[in-house]
Amino acid sequence: MAARPRLSPAMADVRRAIRDSWETYGVQEGDTVVIACSGGADSLALAAASLFEGKRAKIKVIAVVVNHNLQKGSKEIAEQAKTTLMELGYVTVEVVEVKVVSGSLGMEAAARNARYGAIDDFAKRYGAKYSMLGHTLDDQAETVLLGLARGSGPRSIAGMSALSADGKYLRPLLGLRRETTVAFCVDSGIAYWQDPQNLDTKFSRVKVRLNVLPVLEKELGPGIASALARTAEILQEDNQYLEAQAEIAFHEAAKTTNNSVVLSVEELYQLAPAIRNRVIHNSLVLLGAEPSKNHIDAVVALLTNWHGQKPLTLPAVRVVRVGQEITLKSTKTTKPGAC
Repeated sequence: MAARPRLSPAMADVRRAIRDSWETYGVQEGDTVVIACSGGADSLALAAASLFEGKRAKIKVIAVVVNHNLQKGSKEIAEQAKTTLMELGYVTVEVVEVKVVSGSLGMEAAARNARYGAIDDFAKRYGAKYSMLGHTLDDQAETVLLGLARGSGPRSIAGMSALSADGKYLRPLLGLRRETTVAFCVDSGIAYWQDPQNLDTKFSRVKVRLNVLPVLEKELGPGIASALARTAEILQEDNQYLEAQAEIAFHEAAKTTNNSVVLSVEELYQLAPAIRNRVIHNSLVLLGAEPSKNHIDAVVALLTNWHGQKPLTLPAVRVVRVGQEITLKSTKTTKPGAC
């Protein structure tokens, strides 16, 4: 039997992050949590530390590996990740294959949606309280920079949260650098997979990682990634307040059916733009759309610059103003489940 590796600073940091996350979000004895594992250093560090802490706290830790079938040898890579997890001591671990169809979303977004769907299904089957993801502070910094570059607004710049908005996912490692998860694996003797796509600059995130952040660190000094992560944290606090106000405003301004949202022009007009835009955004999302700022601005124009315009045809939603009401109706063939 191999000797247990000595506790290193990296191992202690990752384990502490797991404990803190569970304490903060109420993971208790008898609960089940899912680890989403790709076989990379981040997710394997998360998996190993969670299993260790789970045994101590009597929390059941299980794992899922999602195979997107987007790379040559992806099935073998997924099976190797499963083998590594079983060697760590996992009893319940599955490889789930998904089919990725890019459509209008683009391949990265489509793969993400397919992955999260598979994780959700796995978590439901086992009655898990949360699924856990291995995103690090470096991932957060990259997300903030991408949001800035795309002009995506405060939601995007706020990055990822330690607890996802839908309450399904925990990200305990957002305060740790990627180098810590790599050190965790090295110190623990865990062989991890290095995805060649992480060096392929055709992906925007890889460009940020390899080209943009190093230049910022060189020209502006060290600590840029941490500063970007702090920016995200501050914006998350602001967004939480604004979203709460928008939720109140939505219930006052909107009437919903199984495939439409009817907004009161009078109620909308009285709202501050930051709240009004969120009400419109949330209405579009409720009907299955993925609205851009241009889409929201087009709906706002029906309110603030009304001169009898024709109905708007947005992706997944048709919008029309009649008198003092703006009606958003789903054009999808299946009814949106949220309404």
